[in-house]
Amino acid sequence: MSFTSKKYFDGTFKNKIWKDFLKEIVGARDESQLIKILDKALTQKEINLLEKRLAVLFLLKNNYSYRKIAEIADVHYNTISFIKRGLEKSIRKSKKYSAMSKPKKKKERIFLPPYGKGRWKPYFDAIGTHP
Repeated sequence: MSFTSKKYFDGTFKNKIWKDFLKEIVGARDESQLIKILDKALTQKEINLLEKRLAVLFLLKNNYSYRKIAEIADVHYNTISFIKRGLEKSIRKSKKYSAMSKPKKKKERIFLPPYGKGRWKPYFDAIGTHP
């Protein structure tokens, strides 16, 4: 997935989406129907990513070492660590973005001419001392 917007859905709409998705998955009678459901919503790369993450989750639950998991699932140690931390914590906080965020303060920079008599004068005036 190359780009995902930072827009998040409100809680009620998100719950409706997940309930509908869960209903479709539970309604699948076999593996081929499940694959058809996933093909509707995900690209092949996203399905591959999901399979790898599910494999990491399965292997972590079965007490495989990081090295063995990385070898089997062809994933980085950071991915394994991220998924393991997800197993250990119960609630995930979603990021909140505000339209009313404060603008960052810009530092005032003093640009000096590259050469010439008195080129250091603006600098010394700004810091309040003279040599």
